[in-house]
Amino acid sequence: MLFGGEFSRKQVCVAGAGILCAALLIGGGAYAISHASWTGDSNAPAVSQSKDDEKQDMVLTLEVKADGWDADTSTPIIAHIEDADGEVDFYTAIAANKQVTVEIGESGTYNVSLIPPVNADGSTYKAASSKVKAGKDDKKTNGTVITHEKVDAGKVTKDDLTAIAKDVAAAVKKGDSTLTGDRGAALAKKFEDNIKKNPNADADAVEKESEKAQETAKEDKSDAKTPETSDNKKNDSGSKNDSGNNGSGNKSDSKPSEGSGNSGSGSISGGSSKKDDATAHQHKWVAQTKTVHHDAQYKTVHHDAQYKTVHHDAVTKTVNICNQCGQDITGNEAAHFKAAALSGGNCQSCHSETRTVQAAYDEQVKVSDAYDEQVQVSAAWEETVTTGYKCSSCGATK
Repeated sequence: MLFGGEFSRKQVCVAGAGILCAALLIGGGAYAISHASWTGDSNAPAVSQSKDDEKQDMVLTLEVKADGWDADTSTPIIAHIEDADGEVDFYTAIAANKQVTVEIGESGTYNVSLIPPVNADGSTYKAASSKVKAGKDDKKTNGTVITHEKVDAGKVTKDDLTAIAKDVAAAVKKGDSTLTGDRGAALAKKFEDNIKKNPNADADAVEKESEKAQETAKEDKSDAKTPETSDNKKNDSGSKNDSGNNGSGNKSDSKPSEGSGNSGSGSISGGSSKKDDATAHQHKWVAQTKTVHHDAQYKTVHHDAQYKTVHHDAVTKTVNICNQCGQDITGNEAAHFKAAALSGGNCQSCHSETRTVQAAYDEQVKVSDAYDEQVQVSAAWEETVTTGYKCSSCGATK
């Protein structure tokens, strides 16, 4: 059943093509469909509709307002879309300040959290999220408006900027066609360039995360979930063109031009409905290294002169003292007594005494002189340093 009538499978396919052509023409060819449909093993459930409903795509309709965002110089916004059961979980790049729709598959309420864009001056926005209800793509939905609060470049911290780079690297792992291949790599590089323009940025950390994101974006993702995202600018002529719904319109007029798309996001978030060419060359990057020799490291240690204490005992001697006159007559006792007798003196006897010649003392004696010693802190070693990357297939370098 289609629009209340019965058709064969072939007629349904033709009618579907007509609807798509009409949607493309209504948008004037500008950003009508920017991404390919879901391919491979999609985790999006089938559309939840009764058999009597008109066949419609279920989409999320939203608009992110970001004051100061510039389509030419700012990075796109990356929207992370999840359902409550974890069956839908992917990232897609969108433009700010315009209504867009993302084909989601099943009606219901989804959580949309945003990785904020980074402007050319290094300013960015506070993280934001919202619950968005999926509905029919009837071009009548006003959609959910999410506002990004701007943060001037000087107020953005180093950690905040590195966190954005890490979030981008994580996003490309679950990204749709806006975040894969050369398109995804270019988006990651644009984030890197704008973040590094902020004076607070840790350039090395941001570059490391950006290289990781670019390599991941270029990996083969044949089973990547790639929903359809479109600009929701409305045409006053309605949702159908004069060609009708049977696919009989001018076939050449139904094709979007090669350069159509959101000029603000260029090849990153706008453009043709074609997927990245499956036959395009995928670089296989191989690290290029060199060996760097590091000499042993030393430090100078000073050693003071060493001393020890030597104790010297007191020096004494025994002397003979005359008992009568008190003189020291050691060795001259007989002569002293004789002289005293001849002179009428009475010196006739003496006694012995111990007397100190030199008092006891301590002496500091040098054991070794002061000297400086070179002590090894670390041994010499060889380091393998990555100097770049080279594609093993085509020889391209980065």
